[in-house]
Amino acid sequence: MESLLQDLRFTIRTVLKSPGFLLVAVLSLALGIGANTAIFSLINAVMLRLLPVPHPEQLVLLTDPAEAGIAVETTEHGVRSILSYPEFDQLRAHNQVFSGLFAAQSQVESLDMFLERDGREQSTKAQTQLVSGEFFGVLGLTPALGRVFTPAEDQTRGANPVAVLSYGFWQREFAGDAAALSRTFRLGHGTFQVIGVAPRDFRGIVVGADTDLWIPISMQAQVLPGRDYLTPRDTLWLQVMGRLVPGMPIKRAEAGINVTFQQVLHEWAVTSTPEQRRGMFDQQIQFRNGAKGMSELRGEFSDPLVLLMAMAGLVLLIACANIANLLLARANGRQREIGVRLALGANRFRLVRHLLTESLLVATLGGILGSWVAVWGRDLLVAAVSGGPGLERAVAQSDLRVLLFTAGATLATALLFGLLPSLRATRVDIQCTLGSGTRGTVGGRGRVKTGRILVVAQVAISLVLLIGATLFLRSLRNLVTQKLGFLPERILMIRVDPMGGGYYGASSANLLQQLRQKLRSIPGVQGVTLSNYGLFDGDSGDPISLDGSPVHDRHDLRSRWTLIGPDYFRTLGVPLLRGREVDSGDAARRAQVCVVNESFARFFFPNSDPLGHHVTDEYPTTRETYEIVGVVADAKEHHPAERSRPRFYANVFHPIGTVESVTFLLRAAAQSSDIALGARQAIEQADRGLPILQIQSATQQISRTLVTNRLTAELSAFFGGLALLLAAVGLYGVMSYAMARRTSEIGVRMALGATHTGVLRMVLRETLWLVGAGVAIGLPCALASGHWIAGSLFGLKPADGPTILLALAILFATTAAAGYIPARRAARIDPMTALRQE
Repeated sequence: MESLLQDLRFTIRTVLKSPGFLLVAVLSLALGIGANTAIFSLINAVMLRLLPVPHPEQLVLLTDPAEAGIAVETTEHGVRSILSYPEFDQLRAHNQVFSGLFAAQSQVESLDMFLERDGREQSTKAQTQLVSGEFFGVLGLTPALGRVFTPAEDQTRGANPVAVLSYGFWQREFAGDAAALSRTFRLGHGTFQVIGVAPRDFRGIVVGADTDLWIPISMQAQVLPGRDYLTPRDTLWLQVMGRLVPGMPIKRAEAGINVTFQQVLHEWAVTSTPEQRRGMFDQQIQFRNGAKGMSELRGEFSDPLVLLMAMAGLVLLIACANIANLLLARANGRQREIGVRLALGANRFRLVRHLLTESLLVATLGGILGSWVAVWGRDLLVAAVSGGPGLERAVAQSDLRVLLFTAGATLATALLFGLLPSLRATRVDIQCTLGSGTRGTVGGRGRVKTGRILVVAQVAISLVLLIGATLFLRSLRNLVTQKLGFLPERILMIRVDPMGGGYYGASSANLLQQLRQKLRSIPGVQGVTLSNYGLFDGDSGDPISLDGSPVHDRHDLRSRWTLIGPDYFRTLGVPLLRGREVDSGDAARRAQVCVVNESFARFFFPNSDPLGHHVTDEYPTTRETYEIVGVVADAKEHHPAERSRPRFYANVFHPIGTVESVTFLLRAAAQSSDIALGARQAIEQADRGLPILQIQSATQQISRTLVTNRLTAELSAFFGGLALLLAAVGLYGVMSYAMARRTSEIGVRMALGATHTGVLRMVLRETLWLVGAGVAIGLPCALASGHWIAGSLFGLKPADGPTILLALAILFATTAAAGYIPARRAARIDPMTALRQE
């Protein structure tokens, strides 16, 4: 132990004598370790962290729709992603494979909670989730305060208005007061009493959407007024999780639950229509590991985060190579000292340990500074992915895994850049080293060779990152500049919830028409329409039937659909090709008319005019038939990268199923933000209690849609640029060191007639040979790894010629600039001065 302390004290004194080396090394490592830790923090929060419950490995999700990447409730192969309440109720009643089973709302709702403070009622947003009475018991949670509701309190609908608060929400809204247990608050159409506070570490089962309130599922009608989600068998809105019986294999449990599921479906088939029975028995439930909870972000960000983690790791490797070169140079300058110590009987292992202590000290300082960089970078990442306060709190939550990762990265980098220089520095010829007048040594020549190998590796890695970054940037540009088929500029979207405001059926339709007239009267508004989803925010698709179409295969008879109001296409700027669009007269008559897009007309009516024909939505419980009155051009209303596919636009005033919320789309004469205040005031004049769910521009919504692409492009560009900078610094250092050792040789050359230009060319030629070797290695690696990112590119192939040429041009220009400085210095050597020094 004493010898280790001696090594540390000596190392600190030695390192402090070279502040330039210390600064460069620590900053390089801080950037590399910080970038890796920041991305790992997000990976840990989204993909790795287990639920803070007893034995989370026993938990099973009956298919997580977000992780499975399922856009609709049932895939083409019949795998169910979410269930209805009657289905859950039957599975719970006949469960034989789980020790407990609970259901939870598949999405956390942001609702207005009204709480009395200082004698008056104040509102706050509360992230609310409806859960069945078994929720806390199956998870094995003990409340931090009070109690949790039980299965018995979840049996009778509307009978038990109770709620459990999250620990964080209790601290924020109730100041951690134990008297909160006697408080009541208003939510939706109900008044609820607080009965307990969840454990401190438990934030819910939905990653990235921390839950503030848990309410029994039997209170659904009070929390979400106007909706009945508990009775219909086709209202799919619940995610079900169970805890396996100890020793129960997951495949056996999955088979057992599917037997029960099929029995339930067969019982219901007796009272179902032929249309409802179609495809009913093809459905099945698929299990997923529930230890990490549900995640809306996992499916979207898993691949980009893993890719960015790999890129950050490569940048750290380049930084390690740079520091290894610096240490090799320092070790070469200390060869005489090391030779003396070996001659006096020093143990080589002790010397290697001493040099590794220096590497560990530098890495530790880099890791400490990198932790600060990681916090800053993590906050930027959270802001970039727009994950909301839930994700922000999840990432900010202290986690031993992140600390261990940072410590491991610090130790690994110390070994990576410190081991080779330490071994090489202690492998010296004592007689040659101690010989008087010795300038060039075997170790020095070996250092130059090793340094050049490291530079070649740096150039190869930086080329791989540079090509990847250029591909992602060009792909993002293709998405941003993609023609959407409509004009998103100056469109404001306002999402309202008539059903939440107590409007149903005819009263809802009257309200929507009244709101449309009020919004049209706002100064600066050129057009107003509405739709069930708005732009870039959800979609629907069902089987259909058609009259007069040559397409009869039931697998081909599917179409996407959107519910729209009058002047939809004129307001958006979508070209009308034939016929007319849905107008005010159709809205007033609740006419069953629709408009189809060009892909629909081309696929289903290749040789005839679709106008006058009828399309029927074949979803069993919402069967509706519409007359086709127009054809419009294809438009990308849900994602810039979506491919054209058949779609019909039905009259929102004669909808498919029940419309719970709608989005008004306003086209402004100037900036859309200028009319937002007027629009809110117009809605409040119609009904101050009408819930306004969202107000934002179409361009903001498109930007949110592209957040994953933008995050990948911007961070890959940062990593590519940083890698190129580090590689250029490494190349500069190696060439500078090599020229310093060849001063006498260059002096002799110039004394014998070599020109300044000739020396400059010689050094630049050597530089470009190193770069060329790196390109020869890096280019095949970049092409070979292209298939990993092919699915993330839009309008480009991984082997895109212009992209590769651009990356090569940037690489050669940067490295040539880095090599020019030592080349110019070598060309200015005075031959007489160089020979006199020799």
